[in-house]
Amino acid sequence: MTTKNNIFTLPKKSRFVKQIMINVLLSTFSLISFTSCETDNDINDFQTNSPVFDLDLFEQNLIDYIEAGGDSPIGWAYTISKNGNLARSNAYGQARTSADGATDFTLNKEINVASVTKFYTAIAVMQLLEANDLTIEDKITDWLPDSWAQGPGVSELSFKDLLKHESGLQSTNNNFDTTLGYDGLKDCIETGVVNSKTRNYLNVNFALYRVLIPSLWSTISNNAIDIENDANTQFMYLLYMQENIFNRLSLPLVGCVPEDRETSTLYYNANDSNTNTNGQYYGSWNNKSGGGGYFMTTLEMAKVNAFFEQTEVLVTKDQRDQMKLHRLGMDTEDAADEIHGNYYGKAGSIGTSSDATVSQGVRTQIVMFPSNRVDCVIVMNSQGVTLQNTTSLRQMIYNAYNAAWVQP
Repeated sequence: MTTKNNIFTLPKKSRFVKQIMINVLLSTFSLISFTSCETDNDINDFQTNSPVFDLDLFEQNLIDYIEAGGDSPIGWAYTISKNGNLARSNAYGQARTSADGATDFTLNKEINVASVTKFYTAIAVMQLLEANDLTIEDKITDWLPDSWAQGPGVSELSFKDLLKHESGLQSTNNNFDTTLGYDGLKDCIETGVVNSKTRNYLNVNFALYRVLIPSLWSTISNNAIDIENDANTQFMYLLYMQENIFNRLSLPLVGCVPEDRETSTLYYNANDSNTNTNGQYYGSWNNKSGGGGYFMTTLEMAKVNAFFEQTEVLVTKDQRDQMKLHRLGMDTEDAADEIHGNYYGKAGSIGTSSDATVSQGVRTQIVMFPSNRVDCVIVMNSQGVTLQNTTSLRQMIYNAYNAAWVQP
């Protein structure tokens, strides 16, 4: 079932209501009349012949491209928003198969959003840097725990280096409990900048913000925060995110702990024809949060997109522009496919193996298309899905969007 015109309600007493009213008045500022002495030509027949975006076609393309092969997601969902309002949405398949007690996947079913978490963390960083009169170019050195030995090059590491995955730190993207836990972060800083400071996608860059965000928050709050303590950093990171991102959107109790094991979404491989195969369960990600681990519904993810892109509830316009300019907490630019203005998004993926044909896991993607104020969320609880003409979920969304521009 497709839903339309379900508006994401702004929080009461929003400081943007006045601006919205002004915008409405400006949109009706004037009507320009054209007249002609040539009575046999109707100016209303003039057309630009430029391609126009077809929202219905975009939606159908997404469905068709995901269902293109025989290996469809076990469960998946999508939202499409226009001007900050939910325009299209649906969910398909199962959150849990019959082997795990069959449960339908829905728009309100929580899923691990994986690295889309980095986008939310980046929003928090932008808020706190401004509150501390800092910029992304400032160094992280003074905001790390005093007891952490800082290896070579750490004194020159900037917030921007972490946000762009250009830190040169040494880490891997596996063994999360070890590499992204408190001791793993401490060891990483002690090892220091030992690689080239070019882009190298590492979860540790954002996991470090689980410590840096409480540190930055401590200086502007009334409470001293002990960042020498692992449990404190976990708690305060999650508390800051709740109070300053999710509460602003009236989204209560968003966190890095899943639903009960007996009911939570599980994670599969779409190639597995064995109906008796149990799905993977993801437990708490509190101890390795920052770069991943939030459990959210598809609708909750869409709401963050809408308020980030269409309002200043989460970030100011300048902060949003800076995040886009440098792709902070976002995927890198893809100039060859961003043919209708710039596209901004963030991918997420977790799997049990590097072999997609057997890996069980999750895939998520958010994309914002500012040129016509459209954004999109897709989540699936399956690896190994056969997409049309690509293995990249982001590329598939770009293809579906670009193919939805048609001649009038």
